[in-house]
Amino acid sequence: MTRLATYSSLLISLLAGTVMAAEPAVAPTGQLRAAYIVANLAQARRDPATGVVSGVVADLTRELGRRAGVPTAIAPLATAADVLEAVRSGSADIGFVAPNPQRQGTVLYSQTYMLVQQSALVRADSKLQSVRDLDGAAQAVGVNTDDSVGVWLQGRLGAARVHATPDYTLREAVQWLTDGTVVAFAGNRQRLAANTRDATGLRLLPDNFYGVPQAMAVPLGQSDRLKWINAALDDLRASGFLANSVMRSGVDGLDVAPAEPRRDASTTR
Repeated sequence: MTRLATYSSLLISLLAGTVMAAEPAVAPTGQLRAAYIVANLAQARRDPATGVVSGVVADLTRELGRRAGVPTAIAPLATAADVLEAVRSGSADIGFVAPNPQRQGTVLYSQTYMLVQQSALVRADSKLQSVRDLDGAAQAVGVNTDDSVGVWLQGRLGAARVHATPDYTLREAVQWLTDGTVVAFAGNRQRLAANTRDATGLRLLPDNFYGVPQAMAVPLGQSDRLKWINAALDDLRASGFLANSVMRSGVDGLDVAPAEPRRDASTTR
C-alpha cells in the first residue's frame, strides 16, 4: 500500500470513528432503545397503519443511533411515568420526557433540546381571550393527569383550581368545557388542536402559558451516556439539525431550546 493510500485509509477510519463508532455506554444491548409518550403529538406521531414513528423524537433517536453505529427501536408508552419506569428498569436506554420537579431524583436528565408551548381551549362564547385571563376566573381549569402544565398551573393559579383527567383523547375535556365543569382546558397546543378537531363550539387561545422543556432521561449512574448525549445535542443544535427537525414536524408551538451552560454529567435536573 502506498503512503498516500495509507494516509487516506487512516483518515477514513478516523472520520468513521467520529460518526459511526460503536458506543456500548449508549446502547449496551447493541440497539438504541427509546421510549416516548404516545399521546404527546409534539414529541412524535405513530402511524396507526404501519406503526412507523415520525417527528422530532424519531429524528433524534435515529440520528443518535446512526452516530452510535447501532439500530434503533422507538417504543410509544402511555404516560410519562411509564417512560421513566422503562428507563429506570433498563428496558429503554433513553426516554423523552419533560423534567418537571415531580420527576427529579430517579433518572438523569440531558440538557433541554426543545420547548413545547402550552395554551388552553375555551368555549367559543367564553369571555376569556388570553391565558392571562384564567387566573381571574374563580373556577376550574382542566388538565391531563401527569401533564407538566398541570404542575406548572398548580403553583401559579390563585383563584382558579386545577381539575385533572387521565383521558388524553380529550373527549372528557370537550364534555367538561361543554357542560361548564371547567372554564378552560390546558395542554400543549398541538394535542389540544389535533384531538378536538371534530369538536364544535370551542377555540384555542392565541397565546401561551410557557414552553415545557423537553429532555432525554437516562438511568442513574449512566453519566457517560448522558455526557455523550449532551455533546450530540450541542452538535445537533449548532448544525441546524434540531431546527430542521422541528420545522419538518409541522407541529404548532415547538421551539428549539437555546444552548445551556454545560453541567456536570452526574447532576440530576
